Amino acid sequence: MKRSLLTFSILISCISFSAQTIAGAAIVEPLFTKSAKISDHYIVDAYIETYKGRQFQEIDDVDATELRLDVVFPILTNSQLRLSVPFSTDGDGVRIDNGDKTNINGNNGTLNFVSLAYEYQFMHKADDNMDVMAYANVGTRVANLETSHGDNMNHQGRNIKAGFKLNTEISSSLLFLTDMGYQYYWVSDDLNPSGGGDKFGNVVASFAVIKHDQSLKPAVELTYRGDFGNYNNLAISPELIYSFENVDLKLALPIGITSDADDYGVTVGLTFR
Repeated sequence: MKRSLLTFSILISCISFSAQTIAGAAIVEPLFTKSAKISDHYIVDAYIETYKGRQFQEIDDVDATELRLDVVFPILTNSQLRLSVPFSTDGDGVRIDNGDKTNINGNNGTLNFVSLAYEYQFMHKADDNMDVMAYANVGTRVANLETSHGDNMNHQGRNIKAGFKLNTEISSSLLFLTDMGYQYYWVSDDLNPSGGGDKFGNVVASFAVIKHDQSLKPAVELTYRGDFGNYNNLAISPELIYSFENVDLKLALPIGITSDADDYGVTVGLTFR
């Protein structure tokens, strides 16, 4: 974990050094619900996500920290690419088959794989300040998550996700955002949080309201992952975003609402835009 955090710190330092070259109009986003507005410049997001009590196919009550970097590349007037690179997971949990504790670590995410998304904004209504975007991405695992009991979690992994995003102003100072998508894992290994097979799909949705007219921006997000059946992970996340120049520092405290959700967590984000 110390090595992962050191690597993360070096990456952040390099990004900070180059941040002066990243310029353009401000798009301030919450941590989990991304804007439907296309950026006209590069955006770099760095995340540290810590959670307690997450469940997977063969390991339950997982307490872990995951690190991830996202980069947005504008390519056309109404299009952009989003590269997401989870590069560290470190934690522990309880084996479902026998109740023994086990450690989990590796250079990959759990449900998040390295992925590339194409995002296309097909609607902008200036009168209502409304933006709507469609997107699709494909992901693959690039490294195993090793366990102390010898059965690695990510021997294999492929997924695809598609959906749409919308944001609109509900007042002069409040912005509403939503992201509605479906993610399907046609190849996975020991990840399915519902406890079923290695092929599974989840609705992945989030809703956010952010007060965006000041440097310290309060926000609240509601997130859902599940199948409206055996697995329903619903959480609420109060959040604060502090913006200065072209940098946003974000802090969220996710709290599980349903029994399938994490007990609680802390997510910290740093955005250069």
